[in-house]
Amino acid sequence: MKTRIFLLLLCALSLTVSAQKKKKTKLTDFSITQTKSIQKKGTQLFLKKVISDARCPEGIDCVWAGEAQANISTYKNGKWVDETILTFSFKKEAENKKWLSQQLGIPLAKIKSIRLVPYPKDSIKINPKDYQIKVMLNK
Repeated sequence: MKTRIFLLLLCALSLTVSAQKKKKTKLTDFSITQTKSIQKKGTQLFLKKVISDARCPEGIDCVWAGEAQANISTYKNGKWVDETILTFSFKKEAENKKWLSQQLGIPLAKIKSIRLVPYPKDSIKINPKDYQIKVMLNK
């Protein structure tokens, strides 16, 4: 009798674990742009505009690496809730990861990097519509 109860509990436990594994969605790298959101429901992030881009262009020797600032709009269930200015620089990387983690409910340890692309090049003007925020996740 004890063996049957134990086997029954073991089967129930394995079904529960199997169901939980199926519910987990695999997180993949993503981009935040002016027109594309990573989610259709829940929290959505859009790149409203790049306010400034003073990063040192590729091919140029600079004293300071520079930084860029971007205005991000946050929507929850289709309704605007907030705007935030993110500063992209080495000093602000941890702060940006924390903000993204809080907004999207992604574990902080899963966020490998968050950066603004494209990176400036000497004498080449970037079309404002080409900017996007690339988020790389740890696998």
